[in-house]
Amino acid sequence: MSRENERLIGEDEAERAKSCYRQLLAAFLASLMSLSSGTVIAGWSPSGGHPNDVDLNMWTEDQESWVIAIYVLGALVGALPSGRLSRRYGRKKYLIWLAFPMIAGWLICLLYSNSLVLECVGRFFCGLSVGATTVAVPLYASDVSSDVLRGRTGVFFDFMLCAGILYAYVARALLNSLRDFIKVCVLVPITFVAVFSCMPESPVHLFEKGQYEQATTTFRWLRGRRFNVNQEFEKIERSRFDFKVSTECGENKIGNNKKFWWKVIFITFGLVFAQRMSGAGAIIQYSDSLFEMSASNIPPDAACVIIGVFQLAGSGLSFFLIDKIGRRTLLLISSGVITICLMMLTIYFKLSNSGALDNSPWKISVLFILCTFIVAFRLGLGPIPWFISTELIPTENGGLPSVAATFSWTLSFVIMKTFKMIVDSSPIALWATFAALSVIGFIFILFYVPETNNKSREEIRINLTCR
Repeated sequence: MSRENERLIGEDEAERAKSCYRQLLAAFLASLMSLSSGTVIAGWSPSGGHPNDVDLNMWTEDQESWVIAIYVLGALVGALPSGRLSRRYGRKKYLIWLAFPMIAGWLICLLYSNSLVLECVGRFFCGLSVGATTVAVPLYASDVSSDVLRGRTGVFFDFMLCAGILYAYVARALLNSLRDFIKVCVLVPITFVAVFSCMPESPVHLFEKGQYEQATTTFRWLRGRRFNVNQEFEKIERSRFDFKVSTECGENKIGNNKKFWWKVIFITFGLVFAQRMSGAGAIIQYSDSLFEMSASNIPPDAACVIIGVFQLAGSGLSFFLIDKIGRRTLLLISSGVITICLMMLTIYFKLSNSGALDNSPWKISVLFILCTFIVAFRLGLGPIPWFISTELIPTENGGLPSVAATFSWTLSFVIMKTFKMIVDSSPIALWATFAALSVIGFIFILFYVPETNNKSREEIRINLTCR
């Protein structure tokens, strides 16, 4: 091989490495809004956690449950219009706008931390950003990523969400004041605005708006100087045309199109249902209370930090595995282990309630069960439902991801608001119900969810239509 050929091959490899780095960087910085969302999710402890804020202890358990769950109402409101708004104004611009309701919400919580009503208002504002982020971040990540990297950039959303939850757990454990805790949380969305502003707009959005030169420049910055932009434009245009034809039901009665759309909706909503009905959201939110109930001698704050570390580890593992062994395989492993853990929790609380675990070293086993549950959840069922719809349909259609996210947050609110009441009165029945629903979720994934790893949307569409 001549030196000239070796030089060209070396340049190609360097260019490919640089393009991968830039795609990952853009998706990673967009996911800083997920980090902000994680601080909101884990930012309030049902057992207090801020002893210097004496006035907060005067709230009733029901009032505290509203403060904890109110952000979910904001999230379901924020998620619904998010797809259309990000399409109209641009993914990047919309994501930057989302930081401001969160900043405003944290500031309201900071200034009026002893007011129940205003604390709820602040948490609601934060929730608006959280819900919209669950739609906008996966859409942006999908737009800037090649088919080969789409899985890893999709997992960034969940990875950074876990990082935000751990950040909140550690800050809550170290800081004695709720006000100090809020100050360190509000820094995250401010930092996001500063660093994400230097990233490019979605090239798909630029193409859709007719800004072809900017779209070309952005694609070449993301994919490399030798990237065939015209071929990518043709692929986007063909995908948009197929989507338009398949949705014109009044003019086109083709059975395959209707079959495809019903399958997409069924898969998307089925995965969301399996995700939420695993009970993971409530377990994360009420993890310190679960340790108090189990009488396991582990300080609640320490237990939360341990769970936060395992969450981050599980999501990091998913990042490295998702493009190697595939989405469907990870979902099956995740769902199967979750089901086993929920069965073990049912047995644990049955033995605990009967007194069989009194003065037993097996009390600490609840930590092992919960950590295994969390790792399994973050391995597949946590991250994949958030971005699976962006793989099944063109990302310029934000309607389905928005509706799916709204459905997800609606389920989350119902579970979050009722979890504490049910787990206090009938913990065994609750865990048994979650276990039964997880079995159904596993069967659903086994028979209905296709593998989308390293496949273009056209290939996925053909496979779904022919199944």
